[in-house]
Amino acid sequence: MSINRPNPQPPTGNTPPLLSPREARARTDLYLKQRLNYQANYYLNRIDEFKFNADRMLMFSAFLMSISTLVSALTVLSNSVACALVTALLPAFAGTLGAFRSLYQWERQATIYESTWLALQRARIAMPDADSIRTHDYPRFFPQLVEQTETVLRNEASQWGQLQNEKQVSSDVQGHPTPPLVPSLSGDVG
Repeated sequence: MSINRPNPQPPTGNTPPLLSPREARARTDLYLKQRLNYQANYYLNRIDEFKFNADRMLMFSAFLMSISTLVSALTVLSNSVACALVTALLPAFAGTLGAFRSLYQWERQATIYESTWLALQRARIAMPDADSIRTHDYPRFFPQLVEQTETVLRNEASQWGQLQNEKQVSSDVQGHPTPPLVPSLSGDVG
């Protein structure tokens, strides 16, 4: 009994392209608008949001520390117990805000999104401008655009897994195991 193995050689002759030039152009336009531009705008919005959140928490924490300094100076002059209590509590609140800011890691998330946005722009550049590309070249460039864009998005998604793994290791080092965010397909959580 013999086993027929598939031939690793590509088929001989001319194989027809997957898409006609007209189809490739239409799909390119749709892909650019509905996938690449949508994702790029999403990342820009998230970058702005994360930077805003990080900056506001830092400014509010600094404001609390400044008020604490002023109240501390007032406590020395007035010898008030209430001022002393406020002087003791304000740095604690500022520290809590700093911990909150550290927990959410807005700067790191913004950095990940910025690098992804830049990579999407590089993927977009791989596709020549509509006014400089000939219609019969769309079937050649469209698959490259899709491949590069989807690779960028896969890489961005994998970074979140790496971030989760870093949090897991950090938590394990501190002695408090972190449960996984997504249970396995078998139903086990671990």
